[in-house]
Amino acid sequence: MSGRAPAAMRDVVRLAWPAIASFVLNNGYRINDQYWVQGLGPNAQAAIAASTFLLITNFGLIYLAAGGALPLVAHATGARDPESRDRAVRHALLACVAIAVVIGAAGYAAMPAIASVMGLGGAEATETVAYMRAIYLGILPLAVAPVVDNVFIAMGETRVTTALQVCAVLTNLLLNPLFIYVAGLGIAGAAWATVASRVLSVSIGLALLHGRFGVSLRPRGLPVPRLMRTIVAKGAPLGASILFYAAVYQVLFAVVLARLSTEVRAGLGIGFNAFESISFPFFLGVALAGSSLVGRNLGARDEAGALLAVRNVRRLGHATGLAFSLLFWFGGPVVAPLYSGDPLVVRETIVYVQVLAFSQFFVAMETVNEKVLQGAGYTRPIFRISSLGNVLRIPIAYLLAITAGLGGAGVWWAINVTTWWKAALFRREVERGEWLREHRSAGLL
Repeated sequence: MSGRAPAAMRDVVRLAWPAIASFVLNNGYRINDQYWVQGLGPNAQAAIAASTFLLITNFGLIYLAAGGALPLVAHATGARDPESRDRAVRHALLACVAIAVVIGAAGYAAMPAIASVMGLGGAEATETVAYMRAIYLGILPLAVAPVVDNVFIAMGETRVTTALQVCAVLTNLLLNPLFIYVAGLGIAGAAWATVASRVLSVSIGLALLHGRFGVSLRPRGLPVPRLMRTIVAKGAPLGASILFYAAVYQVLFAVVLARLSTEVRAGLGIGFNAFESISFPFFLGVALAGSSLVGRNLGARDEAGALLAVRNVRRLGHATGLAFSLLFWFGGPVVAPLYSGDPLVVRETIVYVQVLAFSQFFVAMETVNEKVLQGAGYTRPIFRISSLGNVLRIPIAYLLAITAGLGGAGVWWAINVTTWWKAALFRREVERGEWLREHRSAGLL
């Protein structure tokens, strides 16, 4: 186990690039799905868009446990305490399995009602229900995967997550056309391809944790309620902010996007899954590299190392955000036609991507500063800032899209405005330094 973690720019890059690759590959599932279902028509592509935010809802619930694992494992790694590390891993896995069982049963039963509440109807609703019910039946490996990823990241072993994702996404790429078209499962086949490939990556990941890194996964007595509460308390603000984000988009579907055309919703699905599924993993990979370095240096009682990590991860994050702003603007017209032959869908996709080009720098800023707080275990402000910023999207989107008649572009500009606001608040929260003062007052520094 390592103690303090070097946090020079080369160290941030060394940790960030495998994490970036891992998260890009992780989102390859949605990119694959969005690409392969185009043969099923615009309703299937719009259904993938609607399902995206239901999947994020599931992830938010799972992250109630997975999010708490990262700071605890990082701190234990920095403090050279393998017993505490292993105990945190076991309890996080147990919590995620319990959550997955509840999500799977409730989601499968409620899916037709959920589609109705979201304002979906006809073939679009049918396709959404078919896709999501397959996901809910196979939810268990999807729930365990974030815990495994966060444990490796917390330990500084981001290259392992990359290797696991390469294996899983290649499997998914092969299975998607087979399940959708050859086996005749339609849109549900895309979901089953995701589940099957996740079974593979999770199985290998758990085997590596135990066999190569010496993490004891065997239960030792009954679960410790205090540790379970600590994990959930650390992960709850993160999970709640993800849930709020997903809930906002579901309300946007019901209140705003359902009033617009199928082409607008299909454009959202392609733009989100083909573009933001690439950009956000870059931001998240950089941010989580910083989160790991901050957490491990705080665990090793090295305040200077933690602050150096913050400075360098911000520099790298800002450069990445600026690069993607340019790529969104110039790449939208080139990439959008690859995902649809419908000119209206292509047009709406380009509008989405080029409007969102104006917020990518700020998405990177928001993500980096949020993960600094997560790595420090100071997660309380995360839900407050994220939830308020996200909920403001609903009235602003309605005003611009419906009242002002801007259509889909009005929704996308509402996203931009609220992103700018959240990025500024997260940066200010890190600058305040309460996350450091909390460690000092607890005697950890």
